[in-house]
Amino acid sequence: MAQKSNNKRIERQEKNDRNMNRAVLLLISGLVAEWYLLMVDRYYARGTVNQVLGWYDFFGVMRWVGLAALIVGIVLYVKRTAGKWFGPLGGTLFVSGLFFAFTSEAMRHVYPVSVTVLCVLIPVLLVLGIVYLFYQAEFSIQATALAMALGALVLLGRSSSVRVKACAVLALVGIAVLCACSLLLKKNNGVYVQGERCLRLFPVNADYRLVFGVLALCFVLVIAALFAPTTAFYATWALAIVSFVLAVYYTIKLM
Repeated sequence: MAQKSNNKRIERQEKNDRNMNRAVLLLISGLVAEWYLLMVDRYYARGTVNQVLGWYDFFGVMRWVGLAALIVGIVLYVKRTAGKWFGPLGGTLFVSGLFFAFTSEAMRHVYPVSVTVLCVLIPVLLVLGIVYLFYQAEFSIQATALAMALGALVLLGRSSSVRVKACAVLALVGIAVLCACSLLLKKNNGVYVQGERCLRLFPVNADYRLVFGVLALCFVLVIAALFAPTTAFYATWALAIVSFVLAVYYTIKLM
């Protein structure tokens, strides 16, 4: 019995060490990406005409470089059993290629709003990544829904254009997908089943009422802001407070 308890403690420590290493890599990658976007903001979004034209041509090249890296990354990851370094290298190339392909294309066609949005998006993704690594899976789902809802509410509070409303609808679709995933996990008692593989994501005593309550709140507030944009400001503050309370609650549960 003592041996079994010791093995569980060792496994938990190894998992924490892996997550810490991943968090450090995530933080470094996020800082590099944010530095790159801040340079773009300084010399492209607010640069001179010659700087804007130069960066525009640079993005035209980098979108294809990123796409090539993305494809090579997928191939290496699929062939990861052929070499121990294929998996990590494939994952790195895929993420880097996706970043440069997406950002380059966005900044060429949505100028200069895309630069500001991406500068905000990177820190948000960093926070979500850390939540995913260290917190409970149910909080990861709630944090993702809150991030999408807050993004939609901030945009709706500033503009009521068709493009902004389309982003809000995409946020609603994302929240609905998270709700469907949560329902599926509840049906399987918190276990994700894929063929013969079973992976527990939610604990046995998970509070699904809290999960669905947060998802429903996000959905309702975004819907309300779509039809009554004046409510977006108050809804943003409400969700910000909910996010803080949930962060404190799940942090205490970790202890």
